[in-house]
Amino acid sequence: MESHLENADTALCPSCSRKNERRARFCTHCGNSLPRRRKVWTKKRPILFGAIGLILAGVIGYLLTGGIESKLVARVNGEDIIRKEFSQRVDQAKRLYEYRYGRNLFRGDSGKENLSRLKNEMLEELITEKILLQEAKSAGYTSAPEEEIMRHLEMIKKQSGLSEVDFIKRIGPLEDLKEELSRRWIISQFIKKAILKGDQTNGELLFGQWLTNTKAKAKIETYEKLEPVSTGKASCCKSGCGGGRAQSLDPKTEQEAKSKALEYYERKTQKREAEAKVTNFGCHIQVDIIEDGKVVVSLTYNGGEVQEI
Repeated sequence: MESHLENADTALCPSCSRKNERRARFCTHCGNSLPRRRKVWTKKRPILFGAIGLILAGVIGYLLTGGIESKLVARVNGEDIIRKEFSQRVDQAKRLYEYRYGRNLFRGDSGKENLSRLKNEMLEELITEKILLQEAKSAGYTSAPEEEIMRHLEMIKKQSGLSEVDFIKRIGPLEDLKEELSRRWIISQFIKKAILKGDQTNGELLFGQWLTNTKAKAKIETYEKLEPVSTGKASCCKSGCGGGRAQSLDPKTEQEAKSKALEYYERKTQKREAEAKVTNFGCHIQVDIIEDGKVVVSLTYNGGEVQEI
């Protein structure tokens, strides 16, 4: 037993083969260095490798999550808005504005700001649309009649005055347009029947309150980092009142504004082939009168009256 303990507390010098204390670093007999005792860490390896494994798993998980989120611009109540959908909406709106106001609208420093503003508006529009479609689905509004969609599609094509090829170049794939028309039909029916419930007098107020309350309850996550935009007016806002960010507008008010503007324009010019585009900029409701795809006059609508800008 004593011999075993002695061996445990001593170490042999590899040079002179004489005994030394285990803790000694040099041989007391010949002065050569003694081999250092290696720490046994074999049992700790699983713990170390386990920790490394957890770190790697976390890194991989982060990268995978980042990869998924890079394909998304937002998530509304767990439902994704993908980047492709966002890009298509921005491109479609950009083409429309360029056609109406010219290609210089998105060029230069002011053009960059206009594009940032447009992206912000389109993201907000997609989020609002997603909420409306979710609520509409819950209320049983899930599809639009095919004949109704085709009727609207043919009407748009006819009003554009373009050939089939040019129409597709300007608008994009017809299937995308049909899907958009279907979504808008579902939303319009839901707003009219489920939100307003026939109350057209206070339609704008009711819809605004409903949308504000519903958005407040919704879980909205955004992943798209957009450039902040100034609160100054957009290039397409000519009133000088500082507006520019499009907001929702109830269908009744939109129709009234459109009718009043067309009535004014027809009375002034005796022309009956014009179209009207209504936009609620918050600071004012603007109606653009369009002929041959070009804006010929812009008006404001307030309290049942229109006035040229």
